[in-house]
Amino acid sequence: MRRNPLNTPTLITVTGLVTGAVGLLIQKVAGVDMPPVPPGLVILLVVAALIVMTRWRWVLVLAVLGGLAELPGAVGSALDADAFGEIAGAAVRTGGAAVALVAGIVALVTAVRSRGREAEPAAR
Repeated sequence: MRRNPLNTPTLITVTGLVTGAVGLLIQKVAGVDMPPVPPGLVILLVVAALIVMTRWRWVLVLAVLGGLAELPGAVGSALDADAFGEIAGAAVRTGGAAVALVAGIVALVTAVRSRGREAEPAAR
């Protein structure tokens, strides 16, 4: 388990991933045609769990890719929605994917920059 608390961009990334997964569940309950276990749901939740439970910086790349992969499907389902539940789920899913994408990029840049600062004292 991670010893350091999550920094703000990483925490927002995890929140976006989980929000996108909740949006998928709302759409499923509203009757949107999708597989019994939507692959996007699994991807979003697994990446969120990896971020929380590991110290690997590269997992943030998966968060960015997960948000990027989920965004077109979320927007497409929003444009195709005709019932309130479908629209609400699509809005939550789209918002979560967009937040995960943007915050994931910020978290990744922050992680890479902090890695450079950690290496400086060792070089002296």
